[in-house]
Amino acid sequence: MRLLFVCQVCGCHYLVPVGLDYPDGGRASAVWCSACQRDAAARGATEPAELAAVAVLLAVRALKAALAARSAPPPAGAGAGAGTAGAGVGAEQPSRPDRRPTRPAVSSRGRTRPAAARTRLA
Repeated sequence: MRLLFVCQVCGCHYLVPVGLDYPDGGRASAVWCSACQRDAAARGATEPAELAAVAVLLAVRALKAALAARSAPPPAGAGAGAGTAGAGVGAEQPSRPDRRPTRPAVSSRGRTRPAAARTRLA
């Protein structure tokens, strides 16, 4: 994945080559897009070093966050559930352990009868 920058003049998003160097030998800017960089060069403006460092730092952080989100497992409930495309009758559900009880639940009436209390006390 490549770094994505935001031009500080016009606000457009742009990609720069890896290493911030163009194939013709020119240096790419971390602050301005190519059109604004040409305009700044025509005016004789220099790229602010502090702003360029912050732009690179923010682009690297965004790239790391995108890579972390890409490699993170999907959240619970996502995947082959209802409402997803292609999830029909024959769709595979993720395998889960069987959590059903092995016997029916005992009612509260069955736990509080007098005979049960006597057998516990004896």
